[in-house]
Amino acid sequence: MRILKNIWAQLHRFVFWALILSVLWGWIYTFVGDTSREKKVILCVDAYALDQRGLGLRLEEECLPAGIKMIQVRSFGYSFLGTELVGDLYLMKASLLESTVIDTPGTLAPLTLPEGMQGYEREGQCWGILAFDPETQRGPAMRYIQYTGLSEPEREAYYLCVDAGSPHFSGNEGAADNAAWEVALALLSIDK
Repeated sequence: MRILKNIWAQLHRFVFWALILSVLWGWIYTFVGDTSREKKVILCVDAYALDQRGLGLRLEEECLPAGIKMIQVRSFGYSFLGTELVGDLYLMKASLLESTVIDTPGTLAPLTLPEGMQGYEREGQCWGILAFDPETQRGPAMRYIQYTGLSEPEREAYYLCVDAGSPHFSGNEGAADNAAWEVALALLSIDK
């Protein structure tokens, strides 16, 4: 009983040091494993399952544009659209793309559709490049991205889009380079 009282009396110190160590290790991990926004391209993917690390490494093998140190792949969060924590590229379902273009204009950058590819067009501009076609069940990087769920009605097309605030797309005002477009073309060619 005395041992339990002693442990209970010291619990606040243990919790304090555990919090300090977790913050410290998080900071070290971020400092060592991350880079500044200007030196990375961020791809946000809205899929049922995603191998973020595997896809990021594969994209870095395929295409690491000059001046870019890393390609970061994240699971898509709807909060990414229109916030300061934006991605450069979005791989999203057709329904979300349509609602984004209609409801929040200025979020996505208009694109020039590469020859031989299909896109999502509205009001005479292309807003996304068709990446996954639900009819053929084909899309890029299927080893890393699970586009469809288990139920048939959930299947829909996916489009690759560029954020209007991306510093890595030459179509945007004040862009530093065109690295996002290079990564987009590399993504579209993986295992397709």
